[in-house]
Amino acid sequence: METFGISSFTFWSAYIASNLVAITLIWSSSKYPRYTKAAFFAIFIAAASVNTYIALDSPWAYQDYADTAVPLYKQFILGAFEAIITPMVLIIAFAQMMIAVSMLLKGKPLIAGCWAGMIFGISIAPLGFYAAFPSTILMAVALFRLQRNENATAPSTKSSKAARIVTFALK
Repeated sequence: METFGISSFTFWSAYIASNLVAITLIWSSSKYPRYTKAAFFAIFIAAASVNTYIALDSPWAYQDYADTAVPLYKQFILGAFEAIITPMVLIIAFAQMMIAVSMLLKGKPLIAGCWAGMIFGISIAPLGFYAAFPSTILMAVALFRLQRNENATAPSTKSSKAARIVTFALK
């Protein structure tokens, strides 16, 4: 990203690290869900913080993403997005913060946060290398596995007393 003077070495190091982290999150999502949730909390809270800062300090920097984006995204970034960069990115940052908070919870809020994270990851994948593609897709896979694991371990709802009596009577 030329706007912030990031060297090629730094960019590629961050790109490789992002993808290695994403692969690790896929692995840990079933084996170590607590650590995976903590990692996603850190990732999304950091993303929310950075996006808030950049949106308020130098919103034009987001136009650099057009360099590696697919044509439809590039057209949007260089067109309609220019007029609404700050409010749009602040809304995205708020959503990232909510996803981060959901990683601290259990049950339905966590599952909803995982789905929101999956949608977010898939949505920014067309930004290409500047979004560390394919790391966002890999993180979506990790979030899917995390929510599936949460669904499997969620306590089953206890049937009503009437249902238990009927079931016992029918035995």
